[in-house]
Amino acid sequence: MAGEGGVLSELTLRDLRRVADIEAEVFPEPLDLTSLEKLFHDPSVCYLAIREEGRLAAYFGFQVCGPTAHVISNATDPAFRRRGYGGRILQDAETWAEAMGARWFLGEVRVSNEPQRKVLRRIGWREIGMCRAFFGNGEDAYVVFRCFSEGSST
Repeated sequence: MAGEGGVLSELTLRDLRRVADIEAEVFPEPLDLTSLEKLFHDPSVCYLAIREEGRLAAYFGFQVCGPTAHVISNATDPAFRRRGYGGRILQDAETWAEAMGARWFLGEVRVSNEPQRKVLRRIGWREIGMCRAFFGNGEDAYVVFRCFSEGSST
């Protein structure tokens, strides 16, 4: 169980069309359906979902390479925001990532994405560096890190 009313599970192939729709709605550079399908079938990739009343409310994807679980994307359907799903799915995903051999998460977040940065700080992620002009539009990204053994700050 994740959050009030939200159930955590693995994302299904049938969910990918909705994931592509959410990506297009919330990200300046979304992954398209073809890219999502390719990632979904990669054994080093895991996508998790939170569902509320049968609807996809939030998802989180990561790829494991050695001890690192690299964040692919984390998004909440705008209709389900402010329910804690974005942070909850990141915390719950640690179990899945550890089972795949990872010991930490590593990702990038847009400098302008203060809501996501705030969630990450609240649940124990750290900004450890910056990549200049990381995104296709030239925006900088903070490199974010979360070691599973550090525990949550919530």
